[in-house]
Amino acid sequence: MELVIYLILTWFIGTYFFFQKKRLLFIENLMLFLFFLFINKCVLTMISMNLSLIMYSKEPHLFLSFWLQRNIIFPLILLIFVNGVFMKSKGVKLIGGLFTTIVILLSEALAIHFSIINYHMWSFLISFVVAACYLLLALGVSAIYRRLLVKEGMVNT
Repeated sequence: MELVIYLILTWFIGTYFFFQKKRLLFIENLMLFLFFLFINKCVLTMISMNLSLIMYSKEPHLFLSFWLQRNIIFPLILLIFVNGVFMKSKGVKLIGGLFTTIVILLSEALAIHFSIINYHMWSFLISFVVAACYLLLALGVSAIYRRLLVKEGMVNT
């Protein structure tokens, strides 16, 4: 049941991203997705394997749910956020960031509820700080990448 819920959640988030009005180019979205995927994998691997602050389930269907969350759901949520607030006011970015953080934390709470992950010396407050760092990093990297594309002449401002 958990895997089905995560597959449906992945499908909904992917569909929303597909039909969302995108302010970034395809190449920007692709590079940002790969960057977010890399950073998320590194951070979660460090937190779970090296520091043992979060344990994930070894059961195959729960582990696949963890992979869906780590490799597809989180990077797509960050891309939805960046495409939604890129080149908008700070107030819109703040409200969008707060909403995105809530979605990320609800996704993590769902994983805890289904015993996909278990906290060990970890809390929602730390998860909130990590999610906020992800959002700031997403905005910073997207702005820097856009600046590089403008400098190279690939994008007009």
